[in-house]
Amino acid sequence: MPETSQKEMFLAGEGDSWFDRNRSHLNDNGRADPVLKCLAEMRPYPERVLEIGCSNGWRLDRIHAAGARVCHGIDPSRRAIELGKQLFSKIELAVGTADKLPDGAVFDVVIYGFCLYLCDPTDHFRIIAEGDRVLRDGGSLFIYDFDPPAPYRNEYVHRPGVFSYKLDYAKLFLAHPHYLLHQKRCLSDSMDSPDSRVAVFWLTKQLGIAWPDGRYWTNQK
Repeated sequence: MPETSQKEMFLAGEGDSWFDRNRSHLNDNGRADPVLKCLAEMRPYPERVLEIGCSNGWRLDRIHAAGARVCHGIDPSRRAIELGKQLFSKIELAVGTADKLPDGAVFDVVIYGFCLYLCDPTDHFRIIAEGDRVLRDGGSLFIYDFDPPAPYRNEYVHRPGVFSYKLDYAKLFLAHPHYLLHQKRCLSDSMDSPDSRVAVFWLTKQLGIAWPDGRYWTNQK
């Protein structure tokens, strides 16, 4: 059966290849990790955290050590997940992709750990729906990804037929009133090339204030 999507390509081996190329640099700068810095500002510290694109779970291990009670992570790399299970016994790791998240689980925080740019655009709306499904009302959503001025794609140099899809992914959530932008942290200079601009978007899910009373409008003559 031919590979027809980037999800299938990453599950079939490209996820392992990505992990092999990058594993020596994982957690090199853990203390300065922008997602961990954001989480450190949360009061109270979240109890239940899901990271999508978690690699071997190194960030979740730090989150657990900081006080989170339940930490789950998914990644398309079987090799990364197997190693993470050996290294980090206190977190839950599984092979998976952003378009199908754990059933029956609700989290205080959902993290997209620099992975959305490699997701097939045909899965984008399913990914957004799944992220919203597992995030509780009042929870926080972190998107760590590229910060381009407009949507575009680049050829993925490591494998033909794969592309990097660069987009302000926060806008897909912010188009709905349930989500508010709490903070955006730009991690590169505004004069940098669009290919190298990176940011962390911190969104909050607030159902209670999303729909104000409409009587003001309906009572106007």
